Amino acid sequence: MTRSLSADAIDTLRQLNDVGTGQTPPAVEPVVEKELLVAGLVAKAGKGAGVEITCDGRKYLSGDCD
Repeated sequence: MTRSLSADAIDTLRQLNDVGTGQTPPAVEPVVEKELLVAGLVAKAGKGAGVEITCDGRKYLSGDCD
């Protein structure tokens, strides 16, 4: 991906990447959440639990996604 993200968005994406399955994701500021949602790097989590990283989000960080 070539889309530029703010430093806050990149930091948040890294934090979301570190969240294990079944763990509650960290709170994300609305502006950062919107930036990541628009970029397609996160998706709304179930049960109103904020957002979770997508495969595209992992690709943005590492270039790899299983």
